[in-house]
Amino acid sequence: AASGRASATMGFLSKGYLVLYNAVMAVGWGQLLLWTVTQIRRCQPGDSDLVPSWIPVGHGLVCSSDVNGQKIFDGLKLFQTLAVLEVVHALVGLVSSSAGTVLQQVTSRVVVLWAVVYVNQESIRSTGFSLTLIAWTITEVIRYSWYALKELAGSAPSFLTWCRYTFFIVLYPMGVTGEQMLNYAAVQRLLAETGPQQHVCFVYAALLVVFMLLYIPLFPGLYLHMFAQRKKVLTPKKPAPAEVGIQFPKSANGERSTTLTGQLAFAMSVAGVDPQAAAAAIRERNWRFGYTRHVVENVKICCRNTETCLRVCQDGLNYLHNNFEFIRDGQTMSLATAMKTIKTAFPYTLKITGTKMRNANPDYVVKYRRKPYPAKCELEDLHGEELLAQLNKWAKDGTIEPSAREAISLIARNQGKWLDLSNRYFVLLGAGSAMGPYEILMQYGANVIALDINIPRIWTRLISIARNSCGTLTFPMKVDPATIKNDEELAANVGADLFKETPEIANWLVALMPETEFTIGGYAYLDGELHVRVSLAMDAVMAACCERRKAKTGLAYLCSPTDVFVCQAEAREAMETNYRQSSLLKTFIIAPLRALSKRVCVRNAQPLVTGTDGKSYAIVDGLVVPQGPNYALAKRLQHWRAMLQRSKGCPVSTNIAPSTATLSVVHNKQFAAAYGGFQFFPPMEVSYQETSNAVMGALLIHDVCNPASKAQPSTDIGNPVNLFMSGAFHGGIWRGAYKIGSIGEVAALLHYMRIYALPVCLTASLAVAGAAAAFTTVFAH
Repeated sequence: AASGRASATMGFLSKGYLVLYNAVMAVGWGQLLLWTVTQIRRCQPGDSDLVPSWIPVGHGLVCSSDVNGQKIFDGLKLFQTLAVLEVVHALVGLVSSSAGTVLQQVTSRVVVLWAVVYVNQESIRSTGFSLTLIAWTITEVIRYSWYALKELAGSAPSFLTWCRYTFFIVLYPMGVTGEQMLNYAAVQRLLAETGPQQHVCFVYAALLVVFMLLYIPLFPGLYLHMFAQRKKVLTPKKPAPAEVGIQFPKSANGERSTTLTGQLAFAMSVAGVDPQAAAAAIRERNWRFGYTRHVVENVKICCRNTETCLRVCQDGLNYLHNNFEFIRDGQTMSLATAMKTIKTAFPYTLKITGTKMRNANPDYVVKYRRKPYPAKCELEDLHGEELLAQLNKWAKDGTIEPSAREAISLIARNQGKWLDLSNRYFVLLGAGSAMGPYEILMQYGANVIALDINIPRIWTRLISIARNSCGTLTFPMKVDPATIKNDEELAANVGADLFKETPEIANWLVALMPETEFTIGGYAYLDGELHVRVSLAMDAVMAACCERRKAKTGLAYLCSPTDVFVCQAEAREAMETNYRQSSLLKTFIIAPLRALSKRVCVRNAQPLVTGTDGKSYAIVDGLVVPQGPNYALAKRLQHWRAMLQRSKGCPVSTNIAPSTATLSVVHNKQFAAAYGGFQFFPPMEVSYQETSNAVMGALLIHDVCNPASKAQPSTDIGNPVNLFMSGAFHGGIWRGAYKIGSIGEVAALLHYMRIYALPVCLTASLAVAGAAAAFTTVFAH
C-alpha cells in the first residue's frame, strides 16, 4: 500500500511538472510571438523586408522593425535552450518519446541559434531571422499549449490539434527558408573575416556549408512524414467494428488496455514465487519502454529451479486465459470458459492429395545468397558437402550454435530415412505465414492440416502448392465440398478465423483423426496487439488438443532471436571475446557514440544467474525496444506453453530463427537500414527468407524425426529454460559483442554511410572547394 501511494505521488508530481513546464514554455514563446508581431509593419527605411530577395515580387510591402530585436534574441536563447530538458524528459521516462528522436529535433534548432545566429548577431535584423522567428514562435505556442492541455485535461481541444497538424504546411518551409538564409549569412560573415582567425573562420564556414547541405536530403522526408502524421491524426476514424472473438480484458475504466494487461500478465506469472518482482512490474511507470527489464527478470526467476519455472509458466498462462475475453452473439465470457462451453465445430473436411511422386532419394537443399543483405546476388542451392561446409562456416563464425549445425547435418546425412514424411502429420496454424514450413513439408510428402484466415490469395497459393507436391493438404470447410466447382471457387470458400472461431478450430482438430499423432505448429503473425491475440488463440487451440486428443500431440514454434533466452556458457564466452577485440569501428565510431550515450552498443555478456541447485545460467538479452511489449508478451506466452507442455510429456520443437529480411520487416525503412548495417557487427548475418525457411524446416524435421532430439520429453535437459538452448540458428545475436537492441541505430548509420559515402564525400569536397573559392575571392579583395 505504501509503495502504491508513493507511486501515485510520483505520478502526480510528474504530471504536475509536465503541465507547469509546457505552460511556462507556451507563455514564453507566446511573449516572443507577441514581440515579433508588434514589429511587423508597412516598410520604412531601415526595416527588414519579410519577402526574401530571391522572390521577384512583393518587396517593400511588409517589413519587420528592430524595436524588440535584442529582447527577442535574449528570450530565444532562454526558451530554445530550455528545450534541451525535453531530451532529459525522454531519458528518464517522463514522456514516452524516443530520446534519440527528441535529441535530433532539439539539436537542429540549437545549432541554428548558438552556432549560427550567435556568431553573427547582425543577422537578428535580417529577413532570415524574421522568417525563422515567425515560424518557430507560432509552432511552439501551438505545440506547448497542446501538450499542457493534454497533460492537464487528458486531451487537447480539437481546434488546437487541427492547428498543430495543419500550420506546419506553411510554417515548416518558412522556417527552413529562414534558417538557410541565416546559415548563408553566417557563412558570408565568416569568410569575410581577416586576420589571425581567418583559418578558423574558414573551417567553421565549411562546416556550416555541410550543415546547410544536410537540409537537402532531410527536409523532404521530414515534411512528408508530417503530412502522413496529419492524415493519421485528422482523418475521421472509422466506426470501430463490433467486438467479437478474442479481446483484451477491460480495465476498471472500461478501456481495453494492452499496457495494463501486459504488466499484469508478467506480474501474475511471478506473483506466486517472487512478489517483489510482481510489484515491480505493476509499478513500472513507462511500460512501453521499460518492459524489457521485466522480461529479463521473468527468465531469471525461471532459472531458479524446475518447479519455479513451471509455476511461472502455468500462472502466466492461467492469467491470460482467464482474463482475456471471448465475445459471441453479444455475450462476453473468458477465453477459458469459451473453450470449455462452445461445442460446435466445422461441418466439413476436405483433403487434397498431391500429384507428384515422392523422390525415393531426396536431397535436402538450402537456398542461400552469399553476399550479405541487402546486396543482391543469385540464390545458390546448397546440398551435400556444400551445405555441410556452409554449416561448419556458420558455426565457426558464431552465426549459429554448434547444435544447430549438428541437427541440420543429421538431416543432410539421413535424407532417405528422415525426409520421407508421408507418415507424419503437421497442423499449421497460420499455414500461409512467410516464415512457416508449409512448402518444405509438402516438398517431402508430409500430411499438412492447414488453418488460415479466409483470404482467397492465401488459399490459392496453399492449394496450388499442394496440387504440385507429393504430400496431402487437409482443411475445414463451412460449405459442402461437393458444391465447389474449381480451385478458384474453393479458395474463396475456405478458411478459419483464429480470433473468432477458436473453439470451433480446437473442436474440429480434436475430432479429426483422433488416433493419429499430430505436431501442431503456431506460425501466425500480426502486428501490435493483434499478435498477442492471435498467439493466445493458437495457444488455446494447442492446449485443447494436448488435453483432449487421444493420440499424442506435439507442438512446434519458431522463436524470434530478439528475445531473452538461456544460452550455452560457450556462447557467453564468445560474447566476451568479441567484446574485447579491437577494431577501427570500435575505436572511431562506437567509442565516441558510447561517450554520448551508454545505451549504444551495450555489452552483450550479462552476469551469470545462479539457480537454487547452484548451477549457473548464461542469459542472452536480445530484446529490441521498438518491437514493443505486445511482441514480447506474445512470444513469452509461447515459451511458457512450450516449457509447460514438454514437462507433461508432449514433444516440443522450438528453435530460434535468424533475423530474416521478409517483406513485412524490410518495408519498415528503419529496420531495413539496421539490417543493412548488421554486417559490420560480426558474427551477425541477416538471412533471406528462402534460407530461413529451409534451415528452420530442417530443424523442425530433425526434432520430430530424431528420437534423441531435445524436443523429445525423454531427453533430459534439466531446467525447462534449457529447452531453447539447443539448435539456435540465431544469426550471430548470441555471440556478438553487443546487445542486438543497442546496435540498431549504429547499424543503420553505418548502412547509410556505406550507401552514401561517395556522394557525401563528393558533396563535402565541393562544399569545401566552394568555400575556399569564396574565401579566396573575398580575401583577394
